[in-house]
Amino acid sequence: MTSLEDLHRIPLFEDVPEEALQEVLRRGLEKFVPAGEVNGREGEPVDHLYVILEGELRITKQATGGEVVINTYTPGDFFAEVPLLAGTPFLATGRALTDCRLFLIPDDLFRRLLTEHSSFGNKILRAMAERVHILQSVAGQRERLTSLGTLAAGLAHQLNNPAAAARRSAEDLREDLNKLRSAGSSLARAATAGRLTPEALDALERAIDAQHRAEAPVLDELERSEREEGLAFWLEENGVPGGWTMAPTFVSSGLGVSDLLPVLESVPSDLCLDTLRYLEATLDAAGLVDAVEGSALRISGIVETMEGYSYMDRAPVQEVDVNGSLDDTLAVLSHRLDSVEVRRDYDPELPRITAYGGELNQVWTNLIDNAIDAVSASEDSGRIALRTGCERDRVLVEVADDGPGIPSENRDRIFEPFFSTKDVGRGAGLGLDVSYRIVVGRHGGDIHVVSEPGRTRFEVRLPVGGPGEADAARDLRMEAEA
Repeated sequence: MTSLEDLHRIPLFEDVPEEALQEVLRRGLEKFVPAGEVNGREGEPVDHLYVILEGELRITKQATGGEVVINTYTPGDFFAEVPLLAGTPFLATGRALTDCRLFLIPDDLFRRLLTEHSSFGNKILRAMAERVHILQSVAGQRERLTSLGTLAAGLAHQLNNPAAAARRSAEDLREDLNKLRSAGSSLARAATAGRLTPEALDALERAIDAQHRAEAPVLDELERSEREEGLAFWLEENGVPGGWTMAPTFVSSGLGVSDLLPVLESVPSDLCLDTLRYLEATLDAAGLVDAVEGSALRISGIVETMEGYSYMDRAPVQEVDVNGSLDDTLAVLSHRLDSVEVRRDYDPELPRITAYGGELNQVWTNLIDNAIDAVSASEDSGRIALRTGCERDRVLVEVADDGPGIPSENRDRIFEPFFSTKDVGRGAGLGLDVSYRIVVGRHGGDIHVVSEPGRTRFEVRLPVGGPGEADAARDLRMEAEA
């Protein structure tokens, strides 16, 4: 059982009067936690301040992909003061590394000690400030890692289609090169033997040039099918086997009977198949090169978008195109927007602002990501609206959704650190807190929410002149005076 001597050894109680310590001993509880067992799981309610008499306890916080170690407490340490004073459940999970003996002080007695005994209160508040700082530091790191993970997921999703298209085109191009080599060798031998005349080679060259001179017509599926069928029948009737496999390439390239007839008339009948195979492979290869080039350009555009989102290789503070940064964020989150309708209402005359671009994109990511979660929770919704505008010397950004809304009892708390309405492990209650600190603390702006069922709108206002403009001017003046 816990004794007065045990409490006297705890630094927290050093200057607490004997009679108050007697009450602590009388009303407190002792708890034993075997090694490996959990004491207080993240998300569970908190009713006591915990003081470690013996043993070691590791504190971890649930995060995407696993748990993050926050701290390890040893004899004399105390914990749970932050959730007690903040009115939240456990913010982290405690697991005994060794057998632990804990002393529990009820919430009402803890609050009375806090107000009546300054030494006790100072130690509690000092430890609380340090721990909140540690948790916010971990939060910032986790948010940056989350943004990096979002960027990686968006990049992988965006690159998947053009990369796959380029790979397929390269495989088909290899097959066409083999056809070119085979058919070209046959035609070269025939030309060497004098069986393939210059007139035949000219006709073949004109057919290839005809494809380059004129763009292929845009055909609907029915018209394309009819042209392919007609050309295939014509090839078969003119003694060219396999016309059904060649016709789609010729039609796609804009070639018809009038382009192919001079070729067939100028070459010996036994060379017609090799000649048309050579023509087919040449046209296919040209189209595939165009496809590979288009995929490469698409990939370059995606990388450019991702660089814009991350503000790679740029100064921390720069001129930011807010409309463009919102679009970059939507591109990064596109893998989550497949079933969500996004409406943009951007002010085309919106001025650029001086800002920490990468941090603002973190804000847009948090707000849009939360909106996606909101509309995904309702079967009858699925719309997100982004709006920008200018209010004199401030830029306004609105992120709205038609999800179920934020309950009135939670609206005043959504920007509090560690407050979350999501399940444990899905939301740490840090995204909106980080967003608030970026908008208000880093940029001198404002962020608030208006919500009702079916309509939630976050409004962000940012100064056009940028963060710390007055502070920077003051520092320059002080340097000049010095």
